[in-house]
Amino acid sequence: MEELSTDVLIIGSGLAGIISALEAERAGVRVLLISKFAIGMGTNTSLSNGAFTAPTSNFSKEEHFDETIKSGKGLSNTKLVRILVDKGFDAIANLRHYGVSLVEGRMGYFIERPKESSQLPGILLVEVLRDRLKRGSTILIPGLTVFDLIVEGGEIQGAFGFFKDGRPFIIKSKAIVLATGGAGAIYGRNDNQRTILGDGYALALKAGLPLFDLEFVQFYPFVLGEPRLSSFILLPPYPKEARLLNERGEEILESLGIKYDLNQAVIDKRDLLSIRLYEASMKGDVYFDLTHVPEERWNRYPLSFLKKSKFPFRERQFIISPAVHFFMGGVEIDENGRTALPGLFAAGEVVWGIHGANRLGGNALTECSVFGMIAGQSAARYALESMGREKSSDISEPLKRKWERRAKEYMKKKKVAFDHPREIQRELKNLAWKYCGPIREEGLLEEGLHHLSSLEKRVGNIYPERLRELFEKRYLENATLILKAILKGSLLRKESRGSFFRNDFPQQDDSNWLKNTCYSLKNGELKISHRSVC
Repeated sequence: MEELSTDVLIIGSGLAGIISALEAERAGVRVLLISKFAIGMGTNTSLSNGAFTAPTSNFSKEEHFDETIKSGKGLSNTKLVRILVDKGFDAIANLRHYGVSLVEGRMGYFIERPKESSQLPGILLVEVLRDRLKRGSTILIPGLTVFDLIVEGGEIQGAFGFFKDGRPFIIKSKAIVLATGGAGAIYGRNDNQRTILGDGYALALKAGLPLFDLEFVQFYPFVLGEPRLSSFILLPPYPKEARLLNERGEEILESLGIKYDLNQAVIDKRDLLSIRLYEASMKGDVYFDLTHVPEERWNRYPLSFLKKSKFPFRERQFIISPAVHFFMGGVEIDENGRTALPGLFAAGEVVWGIHGANRLGGNALTECSVFGMIAGQSAARYALESMGREKSSDISEPLKRKWERRAKEYMKKKKVAFDHPREIQRELKNLAWKYCGPIREEGLLEEGLHHLSSLEKRVGNIYPERLRELFEKRYLENATLILKAILKGSLLRKESRGSFFRNDFPQQDDSNWLKNTCYSLKNGELKISHRSVC
């Protein structure tokens, strides 16, 4: 078994992970950043539109606070929201310190892009920060998948998992920052990277931590739905000539009950638009039409990005539908980025508390920047304090033997017939979209849980014959656990709030449901409770 040791381990290489690593490095501790795939590029940060909502000369802290709380519909952790707002400008200054070029807008900041560039802003952001990381002392190791957090004596001790070539590893670390993102890719319709499968949520649950509000999933209305294209988000701004059509070629925006242009609709009525488009797509295909856009507009971003595709976006209409975009729920942290497990910190989409029942546009990258900064600094302090307590950085023989046995258990083979993991994954994704999509109701949720129970048994009967199947089984175990939580939490919440819509309970119910949902694992069983909003 490969043995590694560090002071601060960062799991995840999106914006939250990279900022955490840079901040911990500045504190003078040893930092190791690991990722399942290429550093930075397998993350949702790389797909982002590069917008940071934060106070500006035209947008005050109080306005930012009020808009964030308003979007959260009463379920946000106000202390964390206050930190997000108060530290927003510091986070922007910090990004500039690391070489990111940002320009001010009315409600925040945007990645500055070369005039003729067709590159995604998220790619530009990641490239700058990744280059900065490479010039520092942080050790970067792609191709590592964490299977378990190591908890001994009531505190975090490290992480266990496998390299992409199948070698097991154990990393001893004084502190860990969980920055693994959300779980959008467990859905058949999503605009996330395919690697975003809820790993961090599952790691936290299995380490004994509760999760909160997983039923709150945000959908984006305009995502490519063409069968042979990846489900990629159509990024704003949309030209005024863009049209939304049904199969008969009729414009349908007003028929959906939305009397705005597309740009205003996606800001003011994003969730309603997602619901209406979902309903429309159940009856027939919905099309986006850019054929009337003048030629010169295709040379400017974001249309210049579409122009690079072989698909004839300029010549023909194309299918779109809503898709999963962002998870509001996750791990609970305090104002220092600490979880309830000593030594474990968290930042980014894996964290709960800031967005409540819905996320204000542009707050995702701001959250990663602010709380990545806080988590990195706090983890470094914890590691330095651990040195003062003479907490050993060596991997003990009993610990090594324990996890060597665990590695053999994961690799154990049986000569039995089992379903191919990829077939189960396709069924799981379809199940998530069909039974737990933009519109939920009791009968569908109960039916979804019934079908999921069958899939869980099939996942349990997978005994990997090839290396690829080892990883696929782990991803399926994580995804089924998180989907079960979403289905059960959705069944219990008998109201509609923010991004969450129950067709059989269409009204927000503050008298009964001004509560956060708490998910935990007890002896391998998922338990759900509720607590009143503080």
